[in-house]
Amino acid sequence: MKTGEVSLRKLLEKLSREKLVAFIVEYAETDAKFANALNVRFSRPEFNEELDKIETDIDRALRGVSDYYYNRDHGGYASFNVSDIVAEIVQRVDQGYVRLAFAEIGLLYRKLLEKFEYQDECEISDEAENCLELMAMIASKAVNEDDKGYIFRQCIVFADIDEGKDYGADYEDKLLRIAAEFVTLDNFSELDKALAGFEVKKWRGEEFKLIRLDIIRRLEGEKAVDTFIAENVQFPKIREIAFDKAMGDKNFVECERLCIDALSLYEQHYGISSWLYRLFSVYEMAKNEVKMAETAETILLKGNMEYYDKLKFLLKTQGVWDNSYVELLGKCELKLSYSQYMEILAKEKEYELLLEQVKNHPEQIYRYGKLLAEKYASDICAVFTWQIRKEAEAALGREAYKIVCSHITYFAEASYNAEAAKLESDLKVEYKRKPAFVDELNKNRG
Repeated sequence: MKTGEVSLRKLLEKLSREKLVAFIVEYAETDAKFANALNVRFSRPEFNEELDKIETDIDRALRGVSDYYYNRDHGGYASFNVSDIVAEIVQRVDQGYVRLAFAEIGLLYRKLLEKFEYQDECEISDEAENCLELMAMIASKAVNEDDKGYIFRQCIVFADIDEGKDYGADYEDKLLRIAAEFVTLDNFSELDKALAGFEVKKWRGEEFKLIRLDIIRRLEGEKAVDTFIAENVQFPKIREIAFDKAMGDKNFVECERLCIDALSLYEQHYGISSWLYRLFSVYEMAKNEVKMAETAETILLKGNMEYYDKLKFLLKTQGVWDNSYVELLGKCELKLSYSQYMEILAKEKEYELLLEQVKNHPEQIYRYGKLLAEKYASDICAVFTWQIRKEAEAALGREAYKIVCSHITYFAEASYNAEAAKLESDLKVEYKRKPAFVDELNKNRG
């Protein structure tokens, strides 16, 4: 307990009950916020009265808030504060008034939606999403069957409101997922009807199929779940569930099929599909080194350099590295970026091929110049000189001049001290009309 709190407690303990009550009443009469805090903390709430009170508070907090089109000249953002309202709702949850708390947060949610017109990352949508998180938390506290039933039906009502009016919010799946926590054989038809209207929408069908999956697990058991998953593997997240189950069962044939089908269905134009990594893990668990190598090569050639060493190890283990190396190198040149290809050449000490690449991409001299300098001294010197002169010609401003100077220093450190000094001297003459550049050159390397 803090010092100030101790002193205050001692002061209050000295006061008579009558004086303390009189002070509290007097203070409450002049401070509505304090009076409300007293009522919330110590009185038993009457459901409808509390809803009326909090609705007034919400309307006051949202007064003047309009939609995006009204606020677009001000960046599309609305200024309001409902933190005290939310804190009061959380307090009601802590007190055990679950249904009241859910009704209150539901009221705030509806009022926000009335103000909502699609606004990316705006305060209204952020606060609406906070409401949904709080709804889920409140629902998790429900133990009374009447409270569960109330939350169940309210979520269905809210989902219908969200869909029925063009708010653009698209929160129905979150609402119906909360409802699904309380689904029973008796109320299933209500949720089934609500879900059916959303599952037909192809662009959002997966979200609601996942809710359907949870419902089946609750009401029908794992056998029905397996059937549902098998019938809906065209949805990526459900396919992932099917894959995880097959992996758990060590059904590697099914895992492989799911991966290969996914790679065909969800073929990407860029990046590496997560299903390739899953396929590699399948072969790894199945100890199929041949297919591991094939998959590692595919991943490598799509740009993941970490798989080069894995592939090399696998091919060496199979005793085919020497026969495969030249062909693999050719594939890397064709499929990978030149910088990735050069990284492999350096790793494999293919210095002659690396030199050709450095000549074609002279900006890479600062990465490989020191490595190649001893074996190809004159060639590397020429590349250094050409690249630094090119940079000097394009340089403008002290920061650019300092970069050129740092590259001259690197040139010298690559065993070209005399050549770097001569280049530095030449540049001072060539750019004598750029005093800032000459100044940086004079300060360079002491």
